[in-house]
Amino acid sequence: MNLILDFFLVSGIVIIAIVLLRLLRIKQKELPQKILIVFFLLLFFVSIYFYASLHNIIWLIRLTFLPNDITIITLGPLLFLYVKSLFLKEDSLVKNTLVHFIPTFFFAFGITIPTILFNNFKIDELAYTHTNFIRSIIRIENLYFILYLIISLRLLSKYRKLTKYKYSNLKKYDFNWIKIMLLSALGIIIIDIGLKIYEFFFGDFQWNVDNISVLAMIILVSYLAYYGVNQSKVLLPSFLLVNEVDEPEINKKKKNTLSSEKKEEFEKMKNKLELIIKTEQPYLNEDLTLGKLAEQLSTTDKKLSTMLNQYLNTTFYDLINKYRVEAVKDKINLDSYKNYNLFGIASECGFKSRTSFNRIFKKETGLSPSDFKKSIS
Repeated sequence: MNLILDFFLVSGIVIIAIVLLRLLRIKQKELPQKILIVFFLLLFFVSIYFYASLHNIIWLIRLTFLPNDITIITLGPLLFLYVKSLFLKEDSLVKNTLVHFIPTFFFAFGITIPTILFNNFKIDELAYTHTNFIRSIIRIENLYFILYLIISLRLLSKYRKLTKYKYSNLKKYDFNWIKIMLLSALGIIIIDIGLKIYEFFFGDFQWNVDNISVLAMIILVSYLAYYGVNQSKVLLPSFLLVNEVDEPEINKKKKNTLSSEKKEEFEKMKNKLELIIKTEQPYLNEDLTLGKLAEQLSTTDKKLSTMLNQYLNTTFYDLINKYRVEAVKDKINLDSYKNYNLFGIASECGFKSRTSFNRIFKKETGLSPSDFKKSIS
């Protein structure tokens, strides 16, 4: 088991070091990349600490004990801040979020550093399992991490819904990998707690629980390194964040309560939108955004979004992709497209992702693209 653990630890250290070097070489770092640097630094020290413990390298254990000890209580707020940083402007974001790291400060100066000082770096006591109070703190630390993972998942779900109100293609902004990462981290910490409870009631587990968690963490780090470094930032308009997106039923009620002046304004905007869509076909642009379409309408993205949401009871994403599906249906049997496969036609009509195209087409027509083609042949 030690040989396997040694291999994974060394591999993890190398992977993290490569990712850190890659991040540090980026000249103009955005906030998500800065957060990832802190994230990978912490995990680098954790990996080094466990490697040192495995080989009983005393000086290295002493050197990495502090960052290793505060990692669990820091990762929760750090992941929370990372999710927010992908969608929100950097202005005031850090200042408003630093309060979440206060427990890290108290944990470090109230528990970790005193433990190091008062035990004079006695390695067998650095795990500070000698008091019930400390054990209680560790349990709270794990629950604190779980709480932040759940909050981050809810926040991610909210922001992913809001992207449909700005973008017509979500391939670059598919944050499903973050959801998988957060759920995996949640699973790891729950399993870790479960195994420790098992040890408490039934005695030592066959393998060291902490080592199992570290192996899982290294796999998770590799996953994050693959997706996270190049993740595009999505800036959501402030009006979408201030005004929660309403459900369709609420939108229908809002439409009925709109003033006659507002209805008249929205009707004119709708007619102008339909004319532009018919004559200029902006939906064929795979990178079309709410802002770009609003410019063509000589209005603001806020007004356009409000009209779509409250008056037409739809989202920008759904509206544009509805027209893209219609364009595919029109082209699918044309002689000029007979040498194109279905996704080739879809790409000509503004779709970026095969998966999204298949899903949206079936949602609009009730048939898969291939079944639809057969039905009209």
